[in-house]
Amino acid sequence: MQKIQARYYHNGRVRPVRLIVIHSMEAPEKPTTAENVARWFATSSPKTSAHVCVDNNSTVRCVDDNDTAWAAPNANADGLHIELTGYARQSRADWLDAFSLATLKNAAKVAAAWVEKYGIPIKHLTPAEVRAGRKGFCAHVDVTKAYPGTGSHSDPGAGFPWDCFLALVRAEVDGKPDKPASWSRTLVYTKGKAMMKGTDVEAWQALLDELGYDVDVDGVYGPGSTTATKKFQSKAKVLVTGTVDKTTWQAGQKAAK
Repeated sequence: MQKIQARYYHNGRVRPVRLIVIHSMEAPEKPTTAENVARWFATSSPKTSAHVCVDNNSTVRCVDDNDTAWAAPNANADGLHIELTGYARQSRADWLDAFSLATLKNAAKVAAAWVEKYGIPIKHLTPAEVRAGRKGFCAHVDVTKAYPGTGSHSDPGAGFPWDCFLALVRAEVDGKPDKPASWSRTLVYTKGKAMMKGTDVEAWQALLDELGYDVDVDGVYGPGSTTATKKFQSKAKVLVTGTVDKTTWQAGQKAAK
């Protein structure tokens, strides 16, 4: 990995790493943007930095993992920060175009290494969970909401595809190619019978988690997944059964857009 040392950062850490924080650079999708933003961190007068900058074809180290980047107040001491080429205004479709998807894949490689190094759960935290000290992934905007009055950043935006990004991270950790999230069977939990397992279960759980429902993303469709599905079905105004049929799956995909 190329290194362009940032100008502003703290040597060492005062707290253990617990967060992987995702940012958007607010810079155009170009194959040299990661290098350009890293150079800006190295020479700029604004006191800011991140651990890694990523675009579609490069990953640039700016601050070592064991040092503290100046990226988001209240998430610096215990956070690792990735800057992604793009803008907070991007839609989900924009984040999944060819350039951004390549960027997300490069970022997933970095995040997967951190997941294994620091034992970070592959879970998108809510602002309340960030404030409560939970471990996981979050956006800069989640930090803003967790600690009101400490900033106004909204990146990487409402359109950021957390389900897809975390699936890419899981694929890197598992060493398996990512599989598309598509409906192939009805997911149902029946007490006393073996629980359904699979990547489709994990994809549905990841989607529910991204939409803010309390569910473990473990690939096993049990009572917790059933309860979360019922809550989603009620809000989505589809038949509340706790089973994931094609109608429920499509409603979930629509809600995530």
